[in-house]
Amino acid sequence: MHITDILNFYEEVKDDIKSQSTSSVRTKIMISLSEGPKKTKDLRELTGIPASTILHGINELEKQELVIKEGDNFFLSEIGKIMALKLIDTIRASVSLKKLQKLLFNHEIRDIPHDLLMDVGHLSNSQLIEADNIDIFKVHGTHLEIVLDSKKIRGISPIFYPNYPETFKKIIESDIKVELILTSDVLKKTMQSTDSGEKDLKKLIKKGNLTLWTLDKDIKVAFTVTDKFMTMGFFSVNGMYDPTRNLVSNDSDALSWGNRLFEYYCMQADKVNFEK
Repeated sequence: MHITDILNFYEEVKDDIKSQSTSSVRTKIMISLSEGPKKTKDLRELTGIPASTILHGINELEKQELVIKEGDNFFLSEIGKIMALKLIDTIRASVSLKKLQKLLFNHEIRDIPHDLLMDVGHLSNSQLIEADNIDIFKVHGTHLEIVLDSKKIRGISPIFYPNYPETFKKIIESDIKVELILTSDVLKKTMQSTDSGEKDLKKLIKKGNLTLWTLDKDIKVAFTVTDKFMTMGFFSVNGMYDPTRNLVSNDSDALSWGNRLFEYYCMQADKVNFEK
Protein backbone atom coordinates (compact mmCIF):
# COMPACT_ATOMS: atom_id res chain seq x y z
CA MET A 1 0.00 0.00 0.00
CA HIS A 2 1.35 3.42 -0.99
CA ILE A 3 1.87 6.09 1.67
CA THR A 4 -0.60 8.38 -0.10
CA ASP A 5 -3.30 5.76 0.47
CA ILE A 6 -2.59 5.88 4.22
CA LEU A 7 -2.76 9.67 4.21
CA ASN A 8 -6.11 9.54 2.41
CA PHE A 9 -7.40 6.94 4.87
CA TYR A 10 -6.36 9.22 7.72
CA GLU A 11 -8.51 12.02 6.34
CA GLU A 12 -11.47 9.62 6.43
CA VAL A 13 -11.01 8.55 10.07
CA LYS A 14 -9.14 11.42 11.72
CA ASP A 15 -12.24 12.56 13.64
CA ASP A 16 -12.75 9.05 15.03
CA ILE A 17 -9.09 8.88 16.04
CA LYS A 18 -9.30 12.25 17.75
CA SER A 19 -12.49 11.18 19.53
CA GLN A 20 -10.71 8.24 21.13
CA SER A 21 -7.31 9.80 21.77
CA THR A 22 -8.66 12.98 23.39
CA SER A 23 -10.96 11.21 25.87
CA SER A 24 -9.29 9.20 28.61
CA VAL A 25 -12.75 8.33 29.94
CA ARG A 26 -13.93 6.68 26.72
CA THR A 27 -10.57 4.95 26.30
CA LYS A 28 -10.68 3.50 29.82
CA ILE A 29 -14.29 2.36 29.36
CA MET A 30 -13.45 0.50 26.15
CA ILE A 31 -10.37 -1.12 27.65
CA SER A 32 -12.38 -2.20 30.70
CA LEU A 33 -15.17 -3.65 28.56
CA SER A 34 -12.64 -5.63 26.50
CA GLU A 35 -12.71 -8.16 29.37
CA GLY A 36 -16.47 -8.61 28.95
CA PRO A 37 -19.81 -6.98 29.91
CA LYS A 38 -19.83 -4.74 32.98
CA LYS A 39 -22.28 -2.69 35.03
CA THR A 40 -21.75 0.97 35.86
CA LYS A 41 -20.52 0.12 39.37
CA ASP A 42 -18.00 -2.35 37.92
CA LEU A 43 -16.62 0.32 35.60
CA ARG A 44 -16.49 2.82 38.47
CA GLU A 45 -14.54 0.41 40.68
CA LEU A 46 -12.19 -0.57 37.87
CA THR A 47 -11.41 2.90 36.52
CA GLY A 48 -11.97 5.13 39.55
CA ILE A 49 -14.13 7.42 37.41
CA PRO A 50 -17.40 8.84 38.85
CA ALA A 51 -20.57 7.09 37.66
CA SER A 52 -22.00 10.25 36.08
CA THR A 53 -18.84 10.74 33.99
CA ILE A 54 -18.88 7.07 32.98
CA LEU A 55 -22.49 7.29 31.80
CA HIS A 56 -21.70 10.38 29.76
CA GLY A 57 -18.77 8.57 28.13
CA ILE A 58 -20.89 5.50 27.43
CA ASN A 59 -23.53 7.69 25.82
CA GLU A 60 -20.90 8.99 23.38
CA LEU A 61 -19.66 5.46 22.67
CA GLU A 62 -23.22 4.28 22.02
CA LYS A 63 -23.63 7.03 19.44
CA GLN A 64 -20.53 5.70 17.70
CA GLU A 65 -21.98 2.17 17.90
CA LEU A 66 -18.97 0.97 19.86
CA VAL A 67 -20.87 0.10 23.06
CA ILE A 68 -24.25 -1.57 23.50
CA LYS A 69 -26.46 -1.65 26.59
CA GLU A 70 -28.41 -4.74 27.57
CA GLY A 71 -30.25 -4.48 30.88
CA ASP A 72 -27.80 -3.12 33.44
CA ASN A 73 -24.80 -4.35 31.46
CA PHE A 74 -22.69 -2.55 28.92
CA PHE A 75 -20.61 -4.46 26.39
CA LEU A 76 -18.61 -3.75 23.27
CA SER A 77 -20.11 -4.12 19.82
CA GLU A 78 -18.16 -6.22 17.31
CA ILE A 79 -16.53 -3.08 15.94
CA GLY A 80 -15.94 -1.91 19.51
CA LYS A 81 -14.06 -5.14 20.32
CA ILE A 82 -11.70 -4.60 17.40
CA MET A 83 -11.25 -0.94 18.32
CA ALA A 84 -10.46 -1.87 21.94
CA LEU A 85 -7.84 -4.40 20.83
CA LYS A 86 -6.19 -1.73 18.70
CA LEU A 87 -6.28 0.74 21.59
CA ILE A 88 -4.63 -1.80 23.89
CA ASP A 89 -2.00 -2.60 21.26
CA THR A 90 -1.25 1.11 20.76
CA ILE A 91 -0.91 1.65 24.51
CA ARG A 92 1.41 -1.34 24.91
CA ALA A 93 3.49 -0.21 21.92
CA SER A 94 3.80 3.28 23.43
CA VAL A 95 4.92 1.82 26.76
CA SER A 96 7.48 -0.37 24.98
CA LEU A 97 8.87 2.53 22.94
CA LYS A 98 9.15 4.67 26.05
CA LYS A 99 11.15 1.95 27.79
CA LEU A 100 13.21 1.30 24.65
CA GLN A 101 13.91 4.96 23.91
CA LYS A 102 17.34 4.99 25.51
CA LEU A 103 18.23 1.61 24.02
CA LEU A 104 17.06 2.40 20.49
CA PHE A 105 18.53 5.89 20.29
CA ASN A 106 21.58 5.67 18.01
CA HIS A 107 21.19 1.89 17.78
CA GLU A 108 20.37 -0.33 14.81
CA ILE A 109 16.94 -1.94 14.45
CA ARG A 110 17.07 -2.77 10.73
CA ASP A 111 17.56 -6.49 11.41
CA ILE A 112 14.30 -6.84 13.33
CA PRO A 113 11.65 -7.85 10.76
CA HIS A 114 8.71 -5.56 10.08
CA ASP A 115 6.04 -7.83 11.57
CA LEU A 116 7.93 -8.01 14.87
CA LEU A 117 8.40 -4.24 14.96
CA MET A 118 4.63 -3.98 14.49
CA ASP A 119 4.28 -6.17 17.60
CA VAL A 120 6.71 -4.15 19.72
CA GLY A 121 3.94 -3.89 22.32
CA HIS A 122 4.80 -7.47 23.31
CA LEU A 123 7.90 -6.01 24.97
CA SER A 124 5.94 -3.63 27.22
CA ASN A 125 6.79 -5.68 30.34
CA SER A 126 10.53 -5.45 29.74
CA GLN A 127 13.34 -3.97 31.77
CA LEU A 128 16.41 -2.12 30.53
CA ILE A 129 19.59 -3.40 32.19
CA GLU A 130 22.47 -0.91 32.13
CA ALA A 131 26.08 -1.14 33.20
CA ASP A 132 27.46 1.58 35.45
CA ASN A 133 30.74 2.57 37.08
CA ILE A 134 30.07 0.29 40.04
CA ASP A 135 29.35 -2.76 37.87
CA ILE A 136 30.66 -2.41 34.34
CA PHE A 137 29.93 -6.10 33.64
CA LYS A 138 26.32 -5.94 34.85
CA VAL A 139 24.78 -6.65 31.43
CA HIS A 140 27.06 -9.61 30.71
CA GLY A 141 26.60 -10.96 34.23
CA THR A 142 22.81 -10.74 34.00
CA HIS A 143 22.85 -12.65 30.72
CA LEU A 144 25.00 -15.41 32.20
CA GLU A 145 22.68 -15.72 35.22
CA ILE A 146 19.72 -16.16 32.87
CA VAL A 147 21.28 -18.86 30.67
CA LEU A 148 22.71 -20.75 33.65
CA ASP A 149 19.22 -20.96 35.20
CA SER A 150 17.48 -22.19 32.04
CA LYS A 151 16.18 -25.55 30.84
CA LYS A 152 15.94 -24.53 27.19
CA ILE A 153 17.99 -21.93 25.32
CA ARG A 154 17.70 -20.42 21.87
CA GLY A 155 19.89 -17.62 20.70
CA ILE A 156 21.51 -15.64 17.91
CA SER A 157 25.01 -14.32 18.36
CA PRO A 158 26.93 -12.10 15.95
CA ILE A 159 29.34 -11.40 18.86
CA PHE A 160 31.92 -13.49 20.71
CA TYR A 161 32.78 -13.53 24.41
CA PRO A 162 35.84 -15.60 25.42
CA ASN A 163 33.97 -17.40 28.22
CA TYR A 164 30.95 -18.34 26.09
CA PRO A 165 32.29 -21.61 24.61
CA GLU A 166 33.17 -23.09 28.00
CA THR A 167 29.97 -21.77 29.63
CA PHE A 168 27.71 -23.26 26.98
CA LYS A 169 29.69 -26.49 26.97
CA LYS A 170 28.90 -26.94 30.68
CA ILE A 171 25.24 -26.02 30.11
CA ILE A 172 24.84 -28.51 27.26
CA GLU A 173 26.62 -31.27 29.16
CA SER A 174 24.00 -30.76 31.89
CA ASP A 175 21.37 -32.01 29.41
CA ILE A 176 20.03 -28.53 28.67
CA LYS A 177 18.65 -28.20 25.14
CA VAL A 178 20.46 -25.43 23.28
CA GLU A 179 19.77 -24.05 19.79
CA LEU A 180 22.22 -21.44 18.53
CA ILE A 181 22.52 -19.42 15.36
CA LEU A 182 26.03 -18.04 14.95
CA THR A 183 27.38 -15.83 12.23
CA SER A 184 30.09 -17.53 10.18
CA ASP A 185 32.79 -15.38 11.82
CA VAL A 186 31.59 -16.22 15.34
CA LEU A 187 31.39 -19.93 14.51
CA LYS A 188 34.95 -19.82 13.20
CA LYS A 189 36.13 -17.96 16.29
CA THR A 190 34.35 -20.45 18.55
CA MET A 191 36.07 -23.40 16.92
CA GLN A 192 39.44 -21.67 17.23
CA SER A 193 38.93 -20.55 20.83
CA THR A 194 40.40 -23.77 22.27
CA ASP A 195 42.54 -26.60 20.93
CA SER A 196 39.49 -28.89 21.05
CA GLY A 197 36.91 -26.34 19.91
CA GLU A 198 35.71 -28.12 16.77
CA LYS A 199 35.96 -31.51 18.45
CA ASP A 200 33.82 -30.30 21.38
CA LEU A 201 31.14 -28.95 19.02
CA LYS A 202 30.99 -32.22 17.11
CA LYS A 203 30.62 -34.15 20.37
CA LEU A 204 27.85 -31.90 21.72
CA ILE A 205 25.91 -31.98 18.44
CA LYS A 206 26.22 -35.75 18.27
CA LYS A 207 24.95 -36.03 21.84
CA GLY A 208 21.75 -34.31 20.69
CA ASN A 209 21.63 -31.44 23.16
CA LEU A 210 23.07 -28.85 20.78
CA THR A 211 21.61 -27.79 17.45
CA LEU A 212 23.77 -25.30 15.62
CA TRP A 213 23.15 -23.09 12.60
CA THR A 214 25.43 -20.67 10.82
CA LEU A 215 24.31 -17.45 9.19
CA ASP A 216 26.37 -15.96 6.40
CA LYS A 217 25.06 -12.50 7.10
CA ASP A 218 26.26 -9.54 9.15
CA ILE A 219 23.26 -9.09 11.47
CA LYS A 220 23.07 -6.27 13.99
CA VAL A 221 21.03 -7.81 16.79
CA ALA A 222 21.97 -10.33 19.47
CA PHE A 223 19.43 -12.09 21.65
CA THR A 224 18.67 -15.12 23.76
CA VAL A 225 15.26 -16.59 24.55
CA THR A 226 14.95 -19.29 27.20
CA ASP A 227 12.08 -21.05 28.93
CA LYS A 228 11.96 -18.14 31.41
CA PHE A 229 13.52 -15.02 29.91
CA MET A 230 14.31 -13.11 26.76
CA THR A 231 17.35 -10.85 26.53
CA MET A 232 18.29 -8.67 23.60
CA GLY A 233 21.22 -6.40 22.80
CA PHE A 234 21.81 -3.96 19.96
CA PHE A 235 24.58 -2.51 17.84
CA SER A 236 25.30 1.20 17.76
CA VAL A 237 24.88 2.98 14.44
CA ASN A 238 28.68 3.01 14.15
CA GLY A 239 28.55 -0.78 13.74
CA MET A 240 29.91 -1.72 17.17
CA TYR A 241 27.98 -3.89 19.63
CA ASP A 242 26.86 -2.02 22.76
CA PRO A 243 27.73 -4.20 25.80
CA THR A 244 26.42 -1.62 28.29
CA ARG A 245 22.67 -2.06 27.67
CA ASN A 246 20.38 -5.04 27.34
CA LEU A 247 16.63 -5.55 27.28
CA VAL A 248 15.34 -8.29 29.59
CA SER A 249 11.82 -9.69 30.05
CA ASN A 250 10.16 -12.73 31.58
CA ASP A 251 6.74 -11.88 30.14
CA SER A 252 5.12 -14.64 28.08
CA ASP A 253 4.43 -12.24 25.19
CA ALA A 254 8.09 -11.25 25.11
CA LEU A 255 9.15 -14.92 25.07
CA SER A 256 6.79 -15.55 22.15
CA TRP A 257 8.21 -12.48 20.38
CA GLY A 258 11.75 -13.74 20.91
CA ASN A 259 10.93 -17.20 19.60
CA ARG A 260 9.44 -15.66 16.46
CA LEU A 261 12.63 -13.69 15.94
CA PHE A 262 14.70 -16.85 16.35
CA GLU A 263 12.56 -18.77 13.87
CA TYR A 264 12.78 -15.91 11.38
CA TYR A 265 16.57 -16.19 11.29
CA CYS A 266 16.56 -19.96 11.59
CA MET A 267 14.81 -20.13 8.21
CA GLN A 268 17.70 -18.16 6.67
CA ALA A 269 20.51 -20.10 8.35
CA ASP A 270 22.32 -23.30 7.39
CA LYS A 271 22.37 -26.17 9.84
CA VAL A 272 25.89 -27.13 10.88
CA ASN A 273 26.76 -30.72 10.07
CA PHE A 274 30.38 -31.65 10.68
CA GLU A 275 29.87 -35.02 9.00
CA LYS A 276 29.77 -33.42 5.57
